Amino acid sequence: MGAPKSELAALRASHTTEPTPPTQEAVLAGVVAGERWAHAALYDLLSPVVARTLQKILRDSSGDYEDLVQVSFERIVRTLTGERRVQVVSLSAWAGSIAAHVALDALRGRTRERRLFERESSGPSRVERVAAPSLERKLEARQKLEWLQETLSRMNADQAQTLLLHDVLGHGLAEVASIMGVTVAAAQRRLSRGHQELLRRAAVRGVRGEP
Repeated sequence: MGAPKSELAALRASHTTEPTPPTQEAVLAGVVAGERWAHAALYDLLSPVVARTLQKILRDSSGDYEDLVQVSFERIVRTLTGERRVQVVSLSAWAGSIAAHVALDALRGRTRERRLFERESSGPSRVERVAAPSLERKLEARQKLEWLQETLSRMNADQAQTLLLHDVLGHGLAEVASIMGVTVAAAQRRLSRGHQELLRRAAVRGVRGEP
């Protein structure tokens, strides 16, 4: 006599059900323990937010982009496995802050390279502007973006990262405070001072926003 239909259905379901993905806690514990599967799972879990953060800040996925993704993950793993481990509440938000810091470092490096090139150059380079209004607006928008990136790279690092997390990546003030390990009041002060510094530098440079 064969097995009851209910048992057969349960047996079939056990073979067709996909395995449950590991929890965040299991992945983090595996990374700390040096498990290869955990490192692969961590990359699959965080690569979208890391890539999205880098692209949103740098606006360019060419050049050293892949290297910056690698640097971001190296910092993530090093922080998770180091002696002074952090308590991560939102893994994706925290990883985004690491990638934002990597992007800020990259902007600083590009600014230093640009200064060196300008000193060694025989004369300032000029861009020939075409009369077409649409192209001119694109050039102006790109110049403003380059100015913003360079300005952030020269500002106080804490203020710049707070601006990136809040204004560029869209994190709430409480989340920014949690990510950076400060009080909400301290995050608010950094954000306010960052805005004031950005406006001051814009006024000196004569940068205007879009009407």
